[in-house]
Amino acid sequence: MDFDQYIAQIGVSAFYKEKKPYEKTGQFFLTAWLYQFVRGGEGELRYEVVSGLGRMDILLTYKETRYIIETKINRQNLGRTRDDGISQVSGKYLASEPVDEGYLVICDIKTQAGEECEPMYHQLGNKKVTSFTIGIGRPD
Repeated sequence: MDFDQYIAQIGVSAFYKEKKPYEKTGQFFLTAWLYQFVRGGEGELRYEVVSGLGRMDILLTYKETRYIIETKINRQNLGRTRDDGISQVSGKYLASEPVDEGYLVICDIKTQAGEECEPMYHQLGNKKVTSFTIGIGRPD
């Protein structure tokens, strides 16, 4: 099951308190979903990991490969949120870690839950950021 399907299945209402979405909720659900990769000692999942230039939201180590994952909530402008996140991943985490690829997961209140969202690939010199938009929009 893909993460976007997981979110649609559990329901988006868990993201909201008093009609405001919280980034920590997205991090929580993503780490719960990622846990399938670390069961049985196959990997390690760490949160708010200090790097040379900031704190990575999630660091997944699986089969000796490190995956740097940043999460965001989009409340206004998806393009700007994506650009800011890409800059953060590439300029802070990929610049200070021996990893060439990072990931950005954006929980978007303007995209309906369950709506298909294709990954986007962003090449920045020798670094690559793959971004995913996950719909957490509620029907009106």
